[in-house]
Amino acid sequence: MAKTILLVDDSAMICHVVSQILKDSGYKVLIAKNGREGVALAKKHNPNLVIMDVEMPVMNGIDATIQIKSEPQTAQTPVIFFTSLSSEEDIARAKQAGCKGFLSKPICKATLKEEVERALQGIG
Repeated sequence: MAKTILLVDDSAMICHVVSQILKDSGYKVLIAKNGREGVALAKKHNPNLVIMDVEMPVMNGIDATIQIKSEPQTAQTPVIFFTSLSSEEDIARAKQAGCKGFLSKPICKATLKEEVERALQGIG
């Protein structure tokens, strides 16, 4: 059975491109347009992995990750942050929120696949 990845990003173009790469790699992909939708979908579907943008309307990725990590059914779900931010402070905040890895925008197809595989190792 295909592993499910929840992609949380407010950019329709990024969602289209990244979801296509993931689908072509054999994953089932769910998409949320902001952190609040991401938290709701994570609770409902319990994905194997979450790829989370940091800067979004309604709820940012750090707050959404904190909520996902505080829920018993999703606490162990790995989260990869997907962002153009890369300062030491941003990385520290992301790690404190519970992220397992980072992807930089713009996305590199090979890096995306490698980071997803690394995050999913040992799961299911």
